[in-house]
Amino acid sequence: MIARYVMVQIAAYGIDLGVFEVLLVSSVAPPIANLVSKLPAGAFAFLAHRRFTFEAHRSGRAPMEAARYAVLLCLNAPLSSLILAGLLYVIPQPTIAKIAADVVSVGLTFLLTKHIVFRHGASDPGRR
Repeated sequence: MIARYVMVQIAAYGIDLGVFEVLLVSSVAPPIANLVSKLPAGAFAFLAHRRFTFEAHRSGRAPMEAARYAVLLCLNAPLSSLILAGLLYVIPQPTIAKIAADVVSVGLTFLLTKHIVFRHGASDPGRR
């Protein structure tokens, strides 16, 4: 499950970093660019994690999972942006600071996603 999570996160992070870079080039402040870039990356990650990582697509719980994931994203994006804003005082290059901020939050995000969003999948006896 962790390998699948990492694969999806790498793809989602490509979206996140790509949108972030486009916004930086458009003169958007790094913390705001970070907030905005989390939205398309989060939407992709939810759908991919639901189907591929946690194999929860047959659960019939999509609306509740989507709501929990949205709440998690609404907490994670500002937290990540606050960490980024702080790191920009130490790391002046926005992309490097963003990567560092995201590394700090990745473990927490995995645990919250597994235990809050898709919590029913981990307890199913037929799970891998």
